[in-house]
Amino acid sequence: MAYSDVTSAPSALARLMSQLTSLVETPFDRRQRRIAQQIATLRAMTDDQLARRGVRRDDIIKYVFRSR
Repeated sequence: MAYSDVTSAPSALARLMSQLTSLVETPFDRRQRRIAQQIATLRAMTDDQLARRGVRRDDIIKYVFRSR
């Protein structure tokens, strides 16, 4: 029985799929990905780090969309 390591570098098929996806990606898709990344980054911060930015944890979503 053969085993494969899926944690290694992306396969040629995965790279091809990524390239094809980027060709049909819309501006909405890019914006949505940026927003999701910003929210994830803020959620990963400690309460002290958020406070230095003037953001409460409960207000992360408002903060992200207000800054748009």
